[in-house]
Amino acid sequence: MYSTLVYLVFSRLAVGGLLSMLAVPHEAGKRFFRFCALACLVFLLLALWAGPFPILTPPGNGPADAPLPRGLLAVCALIAVVYLLAVVAERIKLQKPLLAAAGAAGAAGLASDGFFACEACTPFAAGALTAASYLISACFLGSVIFAMILGHWYLVVPTLHIRPLRVLTQLMLGATLAKAMLTALTIYVFWADGDVQLRETLRSFWGLGGLFLWIRVLFGLIGPLIVGFMVWQTVKIHSTQSATGLLYVATVFVLIGECVSAYILYINRIPV
Repeated sequence: MYSTLVYLVFSRLAVGGLLSMLAVPHEAGKRFFRFCALACLVFLLLALWAGPFPILTPPGNGPADAPLPRGLLAVCALIAVVYLLAVVAERIKLQKPLLAAAGAAGAAGLASDGFFACEACTPFAAGALTAASYLISACFLGSVIFAMILGHWYLVVPTLHIRPLRVLTQLMLGATLAKAMLTALTIYVFWADGDVQLRETLRSFWGLGGLFLWIRVLFGLIGPLIVGFMVWQTVKIHSTQSATGLLYVATVFVLIGECVSAYILYINRIPV
């Protein structure tokens, strides 16, 4: 179980980080991109070492037996290595294309992993919902944590424009709202089209069995939405230090929420 949770969290964090870095201009400096690229690469290697594992399907039908997700994430890691070398060598013209290619390969890997994980499951739309959940979670984790890192860089580069932090804050708020709507849609679809056992699982969420779901909603959706709005207000007045402090709180909320979400996916086979 722990290996699966490591894979689910770190693969999304790595891909989300690569995508989030696209919003940051070169003026942030070589050290920022080198640190973030190295962090994403470490996260990817941890994810590939830990998984993918069969999560929602019996052995023989899960993502561990589908070469596409693992291959795409491996390609993402290789491109990330090349991107890191381009940053070190200060090849500025190559950096954005390489970063976009790494993010695209990683996003495709996560989407295919989510689809294959639910390929043999009911309801029919489970694969698409899980793939969407993986991608939104990646944007969610990446925007929050890398916005927090970016907030520190305003102390290093005081002349850095506020726009990158504003964009990542908007991405954070958008991902939070998208995740909330997707969670509601997933519960509805699984209830409407799921089998008897799946409906019993959903019914148990209203009682003590739903403790983890409510923790996920509180820390992973409501908390980040409130803090994200506060971050947005501080960004509007260019108070980067206050925004960074709030992003620390958002980081804790998001990590708790996404870890609990991965646990619910592993135990109950529902991508909330």
